[in-house]
Amino acid sequence: MPSLQQLYFYPIKGLQGIALPRVSVEPGERLPFDRRFAIGDQTTVFDDANPSHVKKQNLVVQMKYEKLAALEVAFDTNSATLSLGLGSDTQQFALETPQGRRDFERTLTAFMAPNIVGPARLISAPGLGFTDLSHKSVSLINLNSVRALEEKLGYPVDPRRFRANLYIDGVPAWEEESWLEKTLEISGVCLKVYRITDRCAAINVNPQTAERDATLQTMRKVMGHINMGVYATIENAGELVCGSHFAM
Repeated sequence: MPSLQQLYFYPIKGLQGIALPRVSVEPGERLPFDRRFAIGDQTTVFDDANPSHVKKQNLVVQMKYEKLAALEVAFDTNSATLSLGLGSDTQQFALETPQGRRDFERTLTAFMAPNIVGPARLISAPGLGFTDLSHKSVSLINLNSVRALEEKLGYPVDPRRFRANLYIDGVPAWEEESWLEKTLEISGVCLKVYRITDRCAAINVNPQTAERDATLQTMRKVMGHINMGVYATIENAGELVCGSHFAM
């Protein structure tokens, strides 16, 4: 039976996601704290006084820097405190405070040197999320589509490569691409599907090893496309709960 298997949010774009057993949602919004922060460098154009959406190509993200996948992440949404694991060392940063932001920027600058241009910069703005699309939405992955891709590629594909918010199971592979303009109901929350997701080089990064391969290029070759997953908008307030069945 179709069900919601996993929920993830990504407090900092480009870093690991954090699994949730359940989450409260609001209509027309992202998951709480999803891509609330992003990392830039000296080349990133972002005006704190007049903030606007920033394309991922201009940020410090796994699409360009696979070593980011090696950082272990935890996040306290009550205090906006990030716990960052660097090898055997774990540090905490209160990201809504000036000192916490400065400490995080120094740590990331040292970690990323000499790959990025100049010091790292933590960017954020009220109401702004650093998702790939400026439109507020959530991303869904069909686990059976990932399994079908694995068969074509001939090696295991960790679903976390696709950095989705919702991972669903129990529906045929690729059926999600027929859901455009249709509405799913999961634990009382209605999600209207509006776009198929075409992937980028971020899926070449193995989240288990923080190493890069050619999954994107091979996918294009053997599948004839680079689609995996869909985007949907949240239509009403409620609570998404892992393990819940869903229906169209």
